[in-house]
Amino acid sequence: MSTFTEWQVVAIIPAAGSGHRMRAPEGPARQKLFLLVGGKSIFRRCLEALALPEIEAFFIPATQEDREEFARELKAVCFGQKVFFCPGGPERQDSIANALRTAATWPGWRVPEAQRLVVIHDAARPLVAQEIIRRALQVARESGAACVGVPVKDTIKVVGVDGWITATPDRRALWAAQTPQVFAWPVLWAAYSHAAAEGVTATDDAALVERTGHRVRMVPGAYRNLKITTPEDLALAEALLGEGDKDVTLDQKVAASGLIREDAIKPSWGLKTEKVAREDEPKLRVGQGFDVHRLAPGRRLVLGGVNIPSAVGLVGHSDADVLIHALIDGLLGASGAGDVGELFPDTDPTYKDIDSTLLLKKVLAWLGAAGWRPVNVDLTVIAEEPKLAPYRSAIRTRLATLLDLPATAVNVKATTTEGLGFTGRREGIAAQAVVLLKAPSSTCPKV
Repeated sequence: MSTFTEWQVVAIIPAAGSGHRMRAPEGPARQKLFLLVGGKSIFRRCLEALALPEIEAFFIPATQEDREEFARELKAVCFGQKVFFCPGGPERQDSIANALRTAATWPGWRVPEAQRLVVIHDAARPLVAQEIIRRALQVARESGAACVGVPVKDTIKVVGVDGWITATPDRRALWAAQTPQVFAWPVLWAAYSHAAAEGVTATDDAALVERTGHRVRMVPGAYRNLKITTPEDLALAEALLGEGDKDVTLDQKVAASGLIREDAIKPSWGLKTEKVAREDEPKLRVGQGFDVHRLAPGRRLVLGGVNIPSAVGLVGHSDADVLIHALIDGLLGASGAGDVGELFPDTDPTYKDIDSTLLLKKVLAWLGAAGWRPVNVDLTVIAEEPKLAPYRSAIRTRLATLLDLPATAVNVKATTTEGLGFTGRREGIAAQAVVLLKAPSSTCPKV
């Protein structure tokens, strides 16, 4: 998907439901999201799916008594998102309205409302694929409203209160709505404002948006993205996890363990089929990073997280560690997640003079949540001065520690441009990075 320059994305995860249909009459009144599926709680699997670098914050409507256990689950998942709890409401729509009000006052917004996207995903859908989330984000960015769903496979009957069938709609035009549903902030805010003013309720967010006249585009999803509501759903989810993802296209897999029918994709939608990687097959991705900062007196010189004695230092919004910035760009490039300026803009006072190692740690947390781990990095500093030979070992050790890699997997080189260009004139320093990332079979490696 294309990068989200000057866009911000947050997610609302409604988790305040009672889950009464999951409980046996004699069973304990336990929140269903803490039940295990494939050895992990439903809630944790949902978080791992949503732990994308594009998503900066989670807003979670939850009951007060469940928050402590939710917090424990959140700590067990490796991601870099901010997390905010907000009150749950008597109905799902009330909970999301509460989350929207909380998100409206979030101090982390850096962009206008028109450039904000809100992902709404039910916590009881733990098997959603990240490819589908990203597809919905892209569609919502282009159209303002996206709803994931699948074509219905059964014939649908409209039945009156007396039990008699009154109509049989053409199933070729019928889709079952799922989540995530993704909306531009003004679209979603207007829909909820109108619903509150008119006293309207709906079973999903797309329906509220439709009532305002804004069109919602359907995004082909997956049949395996089921909502766990009954004990039978839990058993089916276990079975689907046991199968793993086969090496097929998203739009060819069918039945409960498959994805949508290929013939359900309309050519005019312009949506391409994608390969789903096997869970037991490691994925390798290469990224390249490059960064430049100018030199000036009165600034300290930091390279690779190591302070270097110098009469001049690098100028930038942060500490201007050009080597770490190039490394971050390489990591983001390999994972397809944008660039350092996109995630940490120099217009945000939060990052003024910040230690760049903190930015690197945040990016590594995002990547870890998405299943990516560095394999090795090859770094080059381009500068006439200072001579880096005395500091290369310290830089290598520092970066290896930050990356959780052996020192042999981190190579640091230094070169000059023989007096040519801005580096040759000692006006600045440049850095290059080549990074290899691996996605292991687990979705969230232990760190």
